[in-house]
Amino acid sequence: MNGKPNYGMQSGNLQSPDQNFLGRTLSGSHYLEVLKNFHRYLQPRTYLEIGTNTGSSLDYVECPTIAIDPRFILKTSATGNRPATFFFQTTSDLFFRNHDPIRLLNDNIDLAFLDGLHEAEALLRDFYNTEKYCNTNSIIVLHDCVPTHRSMLSRADNGGGWTGDVWKVVCILKEYRPDINIHTYDAAPTGLVCCTNLNPNSTSLRDNYSDIWKKWSKIDMESYGYEKYITECDIESTNLIASSEEIRRYYWL
Repeated sequence: MNGKPNYGMQSGNLQSPDQNFLGRTLSGSHYLEVLKNFHRYLQPRTYLEIGTNTGSSLDYVECPTIAIDPRFILKTSATGNRPATFFFQTTSDLFFRNHDPIRLLNDNIDLAFLDGLHEAEALLRDFYNTEKYCNTNSIIVLHDCVPTHRSMLSRADNGGGWTGDVWKVVCILKEYRPDINIHTYDAAPTGLVCCTNLNPNSTSLRDNYSDIWKKWSKIDMESYGYEKYITECDIESTNLIASSEEIRRYYWL
């Protein structure tokens, strides 16, 4: 099986300033289908997500769950097939300041999906705050880290396809936490980054947060280089994790 993604609509020199970066779309499975596979095939005992919004990412969850969002707009069942669901209508920073996920779930976090504020510094905090309550083999999934058009990179919500600058967190993790196993998938429309081999006792991201952000606040995609970033991501096909047999090559709970 070919593990490299099949992009559509390839065009132009990616390093040319006249090109809108990729000029193509990610053609892997939709990110919600990929998340569904993680739940279906790995059956996590606990789940946490930041950025629930309409609740579509909860439809297939069947374990005790924590959902965090400053403003829920649920368009699905609030209970589903889950034995317990804790909704916190607040920012993720305030949630972690005031609550202990392990006490709520009576267990560590097996699977987490981080899709909150599309600002890199916020996602970085969400990552190290979540990892603290995970197991080594837990999985933290980051959304929107593979922008496919320059317009997506605005730090403000532009009302369209919007990724902000959360791509920076992938670079930060590779630099400061090389111990983490990171896989980037071509999940439509803006990728999924799956992190495992975590270390709940690590404080390097938290301890170096100010220095990290002092450096990365001054870097944008133009200066970093889009082709460089995509090469470093080593994007893989979602076909590699489309079945229970395949997904267990890389993840276990």
